[in-house]
Amino acid sequence: MPFLRALFGSIGLLTLVPAHAWAQWTVSSPNGSTHISVSLNPSTGALSYSVTQGGAVVLESSALGISTSAGDFVNGLSFVSQSNTVINESYSLPGRKKASYLNSANEAVLRFSKGGQELHLAVRAYNDGIAYRYRIPGSGALSLYSESSAFNLPDTATGYAQSYVSNYEGYYPARSSFASGNFGMPVLATVGTRWVLLAESDIGGSYHTSQLTGGSGNTLRLSWPTAASVNTSRQFNSPWRLAVIGSLATLVESSLVENLSAPSQIADTSWIRPGRAGWSWRAGGNQSDYNTHVSFVDSASAMGWEYYLVDEGWQASWVPSLVTYANTKNVGIWLWVNDEDVKSESQMRTLFSRWAGWGVRGVKVDFFDGDSQVTMQLYEKLAQVAAENRLLVNFHGCTKPNGIGRKWPNVLSQEGVFGAEQGELSAAHNLSLLFTRGAIGSMDYTPGAYSNAGGQTTWAHQTALPVLFASYVQHYSDHGAMYRDSVAREFLRALPSTWDDTRLLEGNPSQYATLARRRGDDWYVGTISSGAGRTAAIPLSFLTAGTNYTAHIYMDGTSDNDIAYQVQQVSSTSVLNIPVRANGGAAIRITSQSVPVVPSAIYKIINRQSGKALAVRNASRSDGAEVIQWAYVDSTTNDEWRLVDAGGGYYGLLNRNSGRTLDVYDASATAGAKLIQYTSRGGTNQQWQLADVGGGYVRIVSRNSGMVLDVEAASLADGASVIQWPWSGDANQQWQLVQVGSVP
Repeated sequence: MPFLRALFGSIGLLTLVPAHAWAQWTVSSPNGSTHISVSLNPSTGALSYSVTQGGAVVLESSALGISTSAGDFVNGLSFVSQSNTVINESYSLPGRKKASYLNSANEAVLRFSKGGQELHLAVRAYNDGIAYRYRIPGSGALSLYSESSAFNLPDTATGYAQSYVSNYEGYYPARSSFASGNFGMPVLATVGTRWVLLAESDIGGSYHTSQLTGGSGNTLRLSWPTAASVNTSRQFNSPWRLAVIGSLATLVESSLVENLSAPSQIADTSWIRPGRAGWSWRAGGNQSDYNTHVSFVDSASAMGWEYYLVDEGWQASWVPSLVTYANTKNVGIWLWVNDEDVKSESQMRTLFSRWAGWGVRGVKVDFFDGDSQVTMQLYEKLAQVAAENRLLVNFHGCTKPNGIGRKWPNVLSQEGVFGAEQGELSAAHNLSLLFTRGAIGSMDYTPGAYSNAGGQTTWAHQTALPVLFASYVQHYSDHGAMYRDSVAREFLRALPSTWDDTRLLEGNPSQYATLARRRGDDWYVGTISSGAGRTAAIPLSFLTAGTNYTAHIYMDGTSDNDIAYQVQQVSSTSVLNIPVRANGGAAIRITSQSVPVVPSAIYKIINRQSGKALAVRNASRSDGAEVIQWAYVDSTTNDEWRLVDAGGGYYGLLNRNSGRTLDVYDASATAGAKLIQYTSRGGTNQQWQLADVGGGYVRIVSRNSGMVLDVEAASLADGASVIQWPWSGDANQQWQLVQVGSVP
């Protein structure tokens, strides 16, 4: 029996009696702001729906209908009955962006008939959006031929959308309309003062992922990735079609995709532990060599990260030994696998059981590149069999998240994004991801890739990305030495991969965003910009009133590759004003804990004979750029260096302008080899001993060759090359370190 509006106030039933009149049913959200109205055309028997929020039209009249072997439910429908339900549940997930999820909505199930068969339309209204799905009752086989569903945006709507590709590895450019093109969900649109994010959830193995095809009047129609029909059985539930509606903060903070997913199929989730992972594939090295992975396990352990991913090239002969070694370092091992090797259930059962027996903690399954029903079934079976073997999962070369992380919470992340493994990516792309792909589920972008900045973004921007981009197994893809040597090392050591609260503080998809996330009592804030620089004014009203905190701020320094570090005492009444460079950013840890502050001195390094400074030719930020001597200029930073302890009495010398390390070309042990700068790799050719020679001068000795820094031919000229040469005690081999600054 339908609920009474007077009693519940949020589910409405408006049925017009005359046979020639339209019948309409309206479902309202718990707060009464969002309304979805379903209409039945009395002439054609076709269904449609529209959506308003706060009285404003968000989706205009949009088609409904599905064609199946049980009947063509696109037209000729007759209303049968309505039942209403109040949805009110809470749940938690091991990998999460909030400590507790609240699934609160009003639902109506509308029953229609045609030719003796029934179609049930389930419609939900949430405070932050709407959703609907089709149900076909009964039993037996069922084929699905087509779907007429659409999202009809107002004509004035603009937004951001990705041209459809099956692995979702593309950009989300701004769109002046959605009148043409095939788009991969999610699609972000702005309608008046509101934002709308179009997506789907709970696909399972009985359907496939859909695309959105643009048409006149900004009507986005759901289309299939293949022409093949879908074969399933009754009772059938289609995926939920959904729209998250509200402010940008509403969209970024929403859990509508998870709320609409099937509940967890894993009773005991205590073994599912999110974490951070080192990853060597992008950083280089021989992936089939055991020793390559040992060094990266050591780096992950030094950073306090929980996992290390062994990507393509691993050998079964040494993985068990690597697992044993990694266990001594408190690091769990993940293995990469091509989906072709686990396509059948027998394959996955054999391999997953074997790898779990070795002590492997998780699997990265790659190269799906499809959205068909068969591929959807493969995702489900892989997640299930992995769970039976207590293996964590990361899908790559895959579809977008559709709620599978709730149904199978051992699925900690998915790619489905044009991420850092693609090379240098723009600040504009990174910014768009926060409001599109990143808003619908865990995203394995592999952020924090300093070596990938390439002038597109700053290193502070890269430091902020692991805050903005949630992945419940967060991979760090640079060489471990880059993180060890980073000014932001302690931030990255502390940064969690799963969260108790998520809040968008400010944002514009084409200009800037500031996001705050909490874990326990600590807050982490990331802010990035696209295009021009700005001052980010960040009010800290989200902090607990009456508690004193320390803000550790890692922000843009004197160059794109320089990270400045500040420490400030703050409270809930504070406002942080942080200068952000063009395409820059900042990352902040706000804590009431006592956190050690490790200062780092900045030096100019002056040759005793020439009086000139160690510098990088042409102020280059590129790997392999030559190191020379040049007259010191205090307005530049290509002649300033930061010392980083490398252990054993040796140091890395990092150029402040480029962030790269003083290096002997080709790791040569030959006298006369030139000095260059190169990305930190932790090799002995990048480690230096400062040995006192008296008078305030030192010789700078290569750990690799035992030779010292030398100005070639004892030149006094600007631009003279710096080489390595056996120690002779000459003045051109002696250097004075003069401190010119410190961090913080």
